Amino acid sequence: MADKTLKVSRVELKHHINYFQYVSLSHKLANVLIEDAHNGDRGYVVRSLYFDDYKNSDFYEKLAGLENRKKIRLRVYSPTDKKAKLEIKRKYGDSQEKKTVLIDKADAEELIKQNYEVLRKYESETARSIYHIMKLNRMKPVVLIEYRRKAFIHPMNSIRITLDNDIRSNEINFGLFDEKVVLIPTDDYDTNILEIKYNNFIFKYITDIFAPLDLERQSYSKYMIGRGLFERYMG
Repeated sequence: MADKTLKVSRVELKHHINYFQYVSLSHKLANVLIEDAHNGDRGYVVRSLYFDDYKNSDFYEKLAGLENRKKIRLRVYSPTDKKAKLEIKRKYGDSQEKKTVLIDKADAEELIKQNYEVLRKYESETARSIYHIMKLNRMKPVVLIEYRRKAFIHPMNSIRITLDNDIRSNEINFGLFDEKVVLIPTDDYDTNILEIKYNNFIFKYITDIFAPLDLERQSYSKYMIGRGLFERYMG
């Protein structure tokens, strides 16, 4: 299959916000940026299945706060999707590099069963790299996470602002394409996350929107929050 790899490198900053700030920012960002066509009133669904090795290395590296680390995941936007994004994200301090290759639903389901060989048919450097990492480290699915996202973009510098909430997870059932999978809220309260992503620099008229909120940088990770049971009883 032809290489359709997507590579993105950019700065990524995260902040906790409350519900009132979420609503306010939704309106303000829609006035100055291009709103994602799928936003609607409540945002669109993102469902991701994360993998880790049998030593849970990615979990412990994140827990230790290592600056350079990786995550591998499958991502869909509906359990009825016929394709899935296979992604590897690498973090270098504030900078992120994400490489994505689109794979068939059947192949995604085979990966969940730990049949890595299905990746060998993709003529993609990213697919080959992920194949070797998954096979060498015996990667296995560890947590399914779903949330709602509103996204706002500016074409210059790949500026992308996202607002996420309704974050839920399952550490036992990894049914990425299961419409009836049970997902449990990751927090006891309503969590809203603002993510600011860009290359090189971001325009002042955009940062001026956030200035009155006096936001503090956060190290929030949906992956870590989603693995709450593992951290509580095994970590």
